[in-house]
Amino acid sequence: MRILLSTRFYKNGQTTHVTSLGVELLRQGHDVLLVISHLHDPAFSRWLRRKRIPYVTTIDPRRLLRLVSKWQPQIIHNHSAHTIAAMTALGELLQVPIITTLHYLEFEAHALLAKQDAVIFISLEMKQRFSLPIPTFVVENGVQIPRIDRQKQAWRKDALFLAQVTPEKQKNFQKMSESLLKWGWNVSSAGNWQIKGVNHLGWVNEVWPLLRTTNLVIGTGRAVREAMASGTPAWVLGVYSDGLVTPKNVNWLEETNFSGRCSRGAFREDEAAKYLEKPVPQKMQALGTFGREHASKHYSIENMAETLCVIYEKCIAEKCRRTSKPERNPKENV
Repeated sequence: MRILLSTRFYKNGQTTHVTSLGVELLRQGHDVLLVISHLHDPAFSRWLRRKRIPYVTTIDPRRLLRLVSKWQPQIIHNHSAHTIAAMTALGELLQVPIITTLHYLEFEAHALLAKQDAVIFISLEMKQRFSLPIPTFVVENGVQIPRIDRQKQAWRKDALFLAQVTPEKQKNFQKMSESLLKWGWNVSSAGNWQIKGVNHLGWVNEVWPLLRTTNLVIGTGRAVREAMASGTPAWVLGVYSDGLVTPKNVNWLEETNFSGRCSRGAFREDEAAKYLEKPVPQKMQALGTFGREHASKHYSIENMAETLCVIYEKCIAEKCRRTSKPERNPKENV
């Protein structure tokens, strides 16, 4: 298929999701063009070129029409409230279906969702919040399942914050950072979180080398899924704190995409101390093994892309059915 993906560039999990999807669709033999607005990061542009993801940065529908009219995408898959208006207009100009994936509950362009051919939710919680007069699907975010090649070394208190921290999250992140440092953890941060004592790495496009050498990942959403895929225990922390992902709570936490909204509680040092002040290496390693097995079964990006392609095909077929003109019965002219 010829698939046009669209999003606005931010240094966050949504951008990582879209680009990872593009890479996987290309690997599966599809033709992909990424429309990514507000891309003013030379390092990320170089990364896209290294990954051989064709991309353009304009979202002007008329300019895009000139750029893609010969290529003629068969479907547009939008991922951002900031690009949905332009992509909806482009879809109308090209007469191709457009679908949008909602990554956040606070989707700003709600009125335009009814104009989509379908909407994809990334969690059951999200589907329950929206009532739309169009087909909707729940497709959880998929991640790469890397080969496990963890270094043979003694287990250590190494933790990684993998997150972009908004003002609403800062209090929880500060409390957990201070607790981990007090308990003797070596703490790093991949993202924008900075505090004294934490090794700040900045935004990291390729997180897998970091995940192979850490023994606890703190974050939400995609960060949790990536941690589990790499065999690393994960602590759900954002605006709220849902704690360690375990076999008992994983299905519950999935319902809100590991956002912290299951418990809606703040980080509590006394609760965290039970697991992290004097962690038992064998128990932490068992959680990592469980996470790896669960992610392999449920979070594979290969399976996610295949599921999306089935939805793409349904939307394309339905669009063709609606737009094709029925043949006139010759007897009507008699």
